[in-house]
Amino acid sequence: MKIYELIKPLGIVAYVALLLAFLTGVAKFKFHVRWINVKWHIWLGVIAVILATIHAIIVIYVNM
Repeated sequence: MKIYELIKPLGIVAYVALLLAFLTGVAKFKFHVRWINVKWHIWLGVIAVILATIHAIIVIYVNM
């Protein structure tokens, strides 16, 4: 597998993680859903940032 083949799937996964972090935050803090843990929201945000950073590094590396 070539490194440039990871750009699209990694970007999609990063956006999905970001969307899930947003949705858990809205559900927890606006609608007060009790079964959602704040740790899930924080971990999803951290995962989204890490995936987005890896995605950006790959894009910059491929376009050099």
